[in-house]
Amino acid sequence: MERRMRYLWWGVLGVLVLLAFGKFFLPHGEKATVQKASSNREIVVYVSGAVNKSGLVHLPLDARLNDALKEANPLPEAYLEQLNPAEKLKDGQKIIVPFKAGMNPNESSVQSTPSSQPMPSPQPTQPANVAPPSTPNNGKININTAGVAELDKLPGIGPAFAERIIQYRTDNGPFAKPEDLQEVSGIGPKTYEKMASMVTTGP
Repeated sequence: MERRMRYLWWGVLGVLVLLAFGKFFLPHGEKATVQKASSNREIVVYVSGAVNKSGLVHLPLDARLNDALKEANPLPEAYLEQLNPAEKLKDGQKIIVPFKAGMNPNESSVQSTPSSQPMPSPQPTQPANVAPPSTPNNGKININTAGVAELDKLPGIGPAFAERIIQYRTDNGPFAKPEDLQEVSGIGPKTYEKMASMVTTGP
């Protein structure tokens, strides 16, 4: 009788141990699996422009622009001052690393403009680019009428940024003041400071 009771107690104890194991250990294992799966997630961005390795780059979820630049390996001609290395990236984002003015080989780095020449060519969608070159005002370039060739003479402005300026005024109308150039994507305070004494919006 005592032996039978002993076996019974051992059986009950074994069931309790199994229940305790299932309650306290299995949930932790599931959480660990979920956390591991979450840590394996990544984002994919596309990098092009003034880099050695253009194409898709796989990065962690919390990646910054600096991480993508390390993977793409910028060229010596890259104008990194135009970029914010601390920018947090999103999945599917496209990153275009600009070239320094006058150092873009064979193609525009930002807008994929087919011509590598700084001379303007008439474009039906950009009336300002079809008009004859503007007459400088006291030696200054009128950013409301200048074509690609004239804008390309400004420090820090290559053919690609010249196209951006023309496209901006086509979409938004003439610039009200020279400082409005900073509204064009890629032209920040430092770049504008270099050209401030050379630009005007007209008489």
